[in-house]
Amino acid sequence: MPLADLETLEYKLGKRGFRRDDLYFHACDACREQAVAKYVILGRTGGRDIWLCHACGAARSFRNGSGMNDREEDAGFDLRAFLA
Repeated sequence: MPLADLETLEYKLGKRGFRRDDLYFHACDACREQAVAKYVILGRTGGRDIWLCHACGAARSFRNGSGMNDREEDAGFDLRAFLA
């Protein structure tokens, strides 16, 4: 089932400065569908990757250190709370 608020989520990600990493969809760990879009933002001090499944709505976030090093996942990440 597709997300009802997908366009709103993508709009809010764009307003925050995130862009799509690539145009391909990747496999979702939660639902096993090929529907994960990767959004990235990068600055001098590091960045963040957000993986959003367009099929089930599962979202994961990773913080990156300077130069895209030291990547770690944010446990308990809530995309809607992050974008509010």
